[in-house]
Amino acid sequence: MALASEVLDRARRLIQDETSVRWPLVELVMWLEDGQREIALQKPSAVSVNRVMPLDAGTLQTLPEDAIALLRIVRNIVSVEGDGRRNPGPAIRICARDMLDAQNRNWHDSRDVRYSRTVKHYVYDEEDTRSFYVYPGNDGTGMVEAVVAIDPARIVIARGTDAEELAAYEVELTVQSIYVNALVDYVLYRAFAKDAQFAGNAQRAALHYQQFANALGIKFNQEALSSPNQSARTGAD
Repeated sequence: MALASEVLDRARRLIQDETSVRWPLVELVMWLEDGQREIALQKPSAVSVNRVMPLDAGTLQTLPEDAIALLRIVRNIVSVEGDGRRNPGPAIRICARDMLDAQNRNWHDSRDVRYSRTVKHYVYDEEDTRSFYVYPGNDGTGMVEAVVAIDPARIVIARGTDAEELAAYEVELTVQSIYVNALVDYVLYRAFAKDAQFAGNAQRAALHYQQFANALGIKFNQEALSSPNQSARTGAD
């Protein structure tokens, strides 16, 4: 993982403010956090993690607190060893809710479809990104392996360190190191946008945002393409 200090150091050099006179470090850090959130919004796979999720009883399931979107559910998990090894169960396939509804309108009801520890299918709705449904409904003892996008963590420096010293920000970023250049461009975009009234700065801000956007490939609806339903539509699974 890249460090926040790497991005901040590069940004200060490029705006020629290595002593943080015009743009204090705490201000650049605020924009760096904004940049991570923007990346998470436009490219959820940049903040993806693979987790074992315990299931609630019933069909409706909720993502963990720090998760912002479900990218995929892979398989059932029978158990997790003390060393973290996962004992796998059957694979899980995504399914369109309309298909389940058409076959059995009462599939949410345990009196009609018996709840089970093992999941066969899951349903995801792009309008409700924090939830998903499982079929059959779970008995509350099941676990699944899921890939989720997480909300980027705040950049918090250690107690007693000087917030205006670059060394204080040797903190790991949530996004992977391949996004360092994109984050530098985002910080520069916000820095020059702050001084847009000065000659040339508005154009510089626009240029850096364009470079940021190009790095992420922001040319189409990334949210739609990151949805688990996309694989169902294209037949990828």
